[in-house]
Amino acid sequence: MKRENEKLLKTFIIVFFVSGFLTKLLSEFLHEIGHGIFVIIFGGRILEIYVSPFWPFQLSWIRWSLPANVGDFELSVIYAGGVVLCLTVSFSLQFFMVFRKYSWVKSLSLAWLSFWCFLNGTGYLILGGLASFGDVEKLIELGSLTWFSSLVAGLLLFAAGFLMLSKIFFNIFSKFFSIRASKFAVMLFWMQIPFYCIPILVSWM
Repeated sequence: MKRENEKLLKTFIIVFFVSGFLTKLLSEFLHEIGHGIFVIIFGGRILEIYVSPFWPFQLSWIRWSLPANVGDFELSVIYAGGVVLCLTVSFSLQFFMVFRKYSWVKSLSLAWLSFWCFLNGTGYLILGGLASFGDVEKLIELGSLTWFSSLVAGLLLFAAGFLMLSKIFFNIFSKFFSIRASKFAVMLFWMQIPFYCIPILVSWM
């Protein structure tokens, strides 16, 4: 029995890190596709998409071409598309995971994807409000956002997602660890965020 528990724990640790990495790549792809969807809607073409496995030290990107008649409104929607799609995916997954039960493997993968999409969307808004970079910088230039509205929106969304994702990850961890250890694991889980934010802020300030 003890050997079976040890084997299950090892499996959990492997799935935890593998699914974390793969869903990170998927969330980056979804962000770029969020731009691409509106590029196509407004009559443009997607030229190239690059998903970086080295984020946050190297950012993913998308290249597109647009018709000459595309104005500031359409550009604003395109630049906002990545954040909007990621946040939509994240909160939709959170909603379903709170009200539906899945196997721990599926729950862990979906929770990771929700986390990365959540971090992608709120991170852009919060860090963009602080340092005005990337999509948020473009939206500020177009007059669709201000640094203050970006920061406030990001913080409010982060607070909501933080509570829901903490509960989701706690429920997953508690299948393998004690209540106390699961709470500690959730705390450690969130402590990874500064390691992603600092390189981005340094590179754009």
